[in-house]
Amino acid sequence: MRALKWIAIVLVLIVAAAVVVLLTVDVNRFKPQIVAAVEDATGRKLDIAADMKLSLFPLGVSVKKVSFGNAGWGSRPQMATIGEFTADLDLFALLQRQIKVDRLVLSDVDLLLERNAKGDANWEFARAGGPGAAPAVPVQERVEAQDGGLTGIPVVSDVLLKNVKLAWRDAQAGAKNDLLLRQLSVKQVAGNQLAVRLAADLDGNEVAAEGVLGSLAELMAPSRPWPVRLAVTLPGATANLDGTIAQPLQGKGLVMKVIAEVPDLAKLANRFGASAPAAPLQMLVELRDRAPQHFLLRDITAQIGGSDLSGNGEIMLGGARPAVKFDLASKSFDIVPLLDMKGGGGSSASAAAASPAPAGGSQAPAPAGGRLFSDDPLPLDGLKAVDADVTYRAASLRTPALTAANVALSLLLKDGVLNLRSAALDAAGGHVAGTGSLNGPGKTLGVKLDATGIDLSGYLKQAAITDILNTGGVTDLALDVTSRGGSLHQLMAGLNGKVTLKVGEGELKEEYMKSFLPRLADAVGILGRATAKTKLYCVVSGLDIRDGVVTPRSLLAETGRISLTGQGDVNLGTEQLALLLVPSSRDVSLSAALPPVRVRGSLTDPSFSPDPAALAKSVIGAAAGAALLGPMAVLSPVLGKSGGDDSAAACAKAIALAEGKPVPQTKAPPAGSQQQKPASPLNELKDIGKSLKGLLGR
Repeated sequence: MRALKWIAIVLVLIVAAAVVVLLTVDVNRFKPQIVAAVEDATGRKLDIAADMKLSLFPLGVSVKKVSFGNAGWGSRPQMATIGEFTADLDLFALLQRQIKVDRLVLSDVDLLLERNAKGDANWEFARAGGPGAAPAVPVQERVEAQDGGLTGIPVVSDVLLKNVKLAWRDAQAGAKNDLLLRQLSVKQVAGNQLAVRLAADLDGNEVAAEGVLGSLAELMAPSRPWPVRLAVTLPGATANLDGTIAQPLQGKGLVMKVIAEVPDLAKLANRFGASAPAAPLQMLVELRDRAPQHFLLRDITAQIGGSDLSGNGEIMLGGARPAVKFDLASKSFDIVPLLDMKGGGGSSASAAAASPAPAGGSQAPAPAGGRLFSDDPLPLDGLKAVDADVTYRAASLRTPALTAANVALSLLLKDGVLNLRSAALDAAGGHVAGTGSLNGPGKTLGVKLDATGIDLSGYLKQAAITDILNTGGVTDLALDVTSRGGSLHQLMAGLNGKVTLKVGEGELKEEYMKSFLPRLADAVGILGRATAKTKLYCVVSGLDIRDGVVTPRSLLAETGRISLTGQGDVNLGTEQLALLLVPSSRDVSLSAALPPVRVRGSLTDPSFSPDPAALAKSVIGAAAGAALLGPMAVLSPVLGKSGGDDSAAACAKAIALAEGKPVPQTKAPPAGSQQQKPASPLNELKDIGKSLKGLLGR
């Protein structure tokens, strides 16, 4: 018992001596050494304006009014200021030459992180001694070094940050963000893990996070991947992160599952001054790092409104420009509701773009100045903002223009050149395939498109155009064009290539010409001749385009009773029309009332008038086709009066001309067949007189 008593007395004396020493030590005499050590390590000035204080119960040190210098080129003198710093130490751990901080408090902190236009960062330090000085010792190496007999990595059990302002400025990228940490608490829990709770304000938006991180010891010297489990709440959005970081201080070895949910994308975007569709979003993705600034997105699963998206991707930020690579697929994707962008003060113009075309195929008002194609420069420089390699497949895809199935797209955007390597889809009973390229630096365009078997009446009904075709109109379209220019007007003026359009049999609706080309119908004077159900045999157009001038090599609209052929050109550069349209009919009485029509004016304001030369020469009726059409005269029904299925033959001839093939010869009628008797001269003169009175407005 006597031995235990003396041991206790000795321990009390030791503690008492330690208390006396601590109470008499002036910690402020260490300030010069602390300041010099920091300046030697960073090359920056450290200023401790107030006195340092040492407390005994609990053992701790507190410092107020601390400032740390900014880089010489910085936007303000101080990189950081600290209102108060307090650390409570474990005395017994300190006696064993270990640093254990029971509680660390930082309050009223103002930290600026900035990068200048050259890319220099103010958190990159160099030792004092000028440009030739040795680089600073990495933070982790300094932490792990032994100093004054103290060993091991400092252990912090409880950290509290209050009123911490963090400003981010990037002059190189033109970015700025402001974060206010209202409170950040980090407490050590079971297994030495860290329980984290955050309440912050990011650019005026409240952000909260709560979860568990790996231990501080594993953070500083990881022996296994550092765990991260966080639930993050943003205004109108939540995200859950669950994963590990193999080397957290170096930002390497990231494996993180992210689950995000946004009830309304528009409301979330509006918080940050952006626009987005008013649609919910749910997304699951696994995020990995492949190399510095190179991230893999695996097993993407997303629901956007009623649409789905899945696949894999890559994001690469370390090159000359950001680059992405995605391989995506959808079972069903509807673009139309996603085009209605809201928030950020954006307009609802996209909603108009997504709405169906008005009945009758009426056109939107022409741009100011009466031009159809704008001279405004296209944003081709935007193609240099990012490189992208994207493939996409969709079982069903709905756009403002069409509803498609079996969609397969592959595009490559690199160095400002966009290549549509392949595009294929099924729509309106047919198939569409094509390729294309848009060279931003070279300002060139190339497009190839083949559409076959498109049900035109079905497509028009999808587009809410219901007053042209009742049924039918199977359509083939072949387009191969190139151009050069920096605006839409320049591209149209420099267009070169060929277009072939073939529309098969169908049934036109009542007064179709009045709905489609009213002034042409008025000029011809045949509105009363169309019936509620007019047979359509074909529409054929073969166009040659050279330096923006469109010239038809074949042009025919055949309804059985009425045919329309033509020649001339359309100048897409000047937007002027110079066409001769020749209506004709196998009905002799009707044929006499159909004069050729000159189409002049502009694309936005065309004019239609009877051909004055034809009127002066009385060249009216089917004979006008042969007299005025040149090579396309073979399409005029006047040459087919004496035999065969004239409408089908005219369509076959027009298709041959459009495709550059030999024109088939019309078969002679069978022996003894009935031929149409020519109209009497008296009746034809009466019809001509009626037509002229109508055309002259008398």
